[in-house]
Amino acid sequence: MTAPLVPFLVAALACGNAVLAAETPAHHADGGFRNPFSDAVQGGVGNFLRVVRMRFFSDAWSTYDADRDRVPLATPVPASDESANATVTWVGHATVLIQHQGINVLTDPMFSERASPLSFAGPKRITRPALTLGDLPPVDVVVISHNHYDHLDAASVRALGDGPVYYVPLGLRRWFERLGIDSARIVEMDWWDGRDHASGERSFRVTATPSQHFSGRSLTDRNATLWASWSLAWDDFQVWFGGDTGYNDRQFREIGERLGEIDLGIIPIGAYEPRFFMRSVHVNPEEAVRIHRDIGATASMAIHWGAFILSAEGVLTPTHALAAARTEAGIAESEFAAFAVGETRRYPAGR
Repeated sequence: MTAPLVPFLVAALACGNAVLAAETPAHHADGGFRNPFSDAVQGGVGNFLRVVRMRFFSDAWSTYDADRDRVPLATPVPASDESANATVTWVGHATVLIQHQGINVLTDPMFSERASPLSFAGPKRITRPALTLGDLPPVDVVVISHNHYDHLDAASVRALGDGPVYYVPLGLRRWFERLGIDSARIVEMDWWDGRDHASGERSFRVTATPSQHFSGRSLTDRNATLWASWSLAWDDFQVWFGGDTGYNDRQFREIGERLGEIDLGIIPIGAYEPRFFMRSVHVNPEEAVRIHRDIGATASMAIHWGAFILSAEGVLTPTHALAAARTEAGIAESEFAAFAVGETRRYPAGR
């Protein structure tokens, strides 16, 4: 009786394993995460050596001192009360204050002087945040794209404390808890997880969406936590925050198809040279325009330039390259704008 059962059991186990394999997302890997459409992201010592090569042996590294004091600045004018428009203020780098229907959302809060684990070394700001932490209105929600130091800053999170709810990619809960943030204020999400967030009588939907990047805060934790972009969808206005990403022609088209109408895209344009090193993880302005079109955004704003020297292009080069890419694509400045640091714009809501 036992022998005839063997083929059946083997088949059942094989079928079960196939189901498990089918249910495992392509971006999940043993002990961490991966990019389904790029295997070019390296980590550890290999990545460190590539950074050294980029900084000291690449002809692409530019002389940027002449432009560092020419980054355009503006006086922020955040919304003081609820209005019919969505109000968006570029605080600097990837930090954006989004205000709509009385809900205040902050992306990748980074208010420190250096994007570094060290207080005395590492990339230093060339422009100050347009708002201080004390200038901010009460923040209801913070979304985090990934754990690099220029996007996830311990001092800024400590200062915000348990006021906001933090929506973070998989694996980051423990980092926030070690910082003293109440676990009830942390929501970990995988790509395409969604959650309705209520604030008083108002609510909107937060959805984690894919991006092509990597994570790590040391040489030993590469890709142990996930990276993400985010949809923030009110009933009459939707924002997509790209965080930090390289380009592929699959994920962003999927985002546009699955999310529907995106009123505002927030898309990185800086830290892209030299391309041998940066291509897989940072889009250039031409690729940023492709993302704008792939997701079907009505309008977009450019971030991730003008705050830190992270790569080889000049400080203002991303904005010039964006203007050229817009011209080539036949789109207006108002459709994909490079804000001044601190600039506030209001976008009509209602469909």
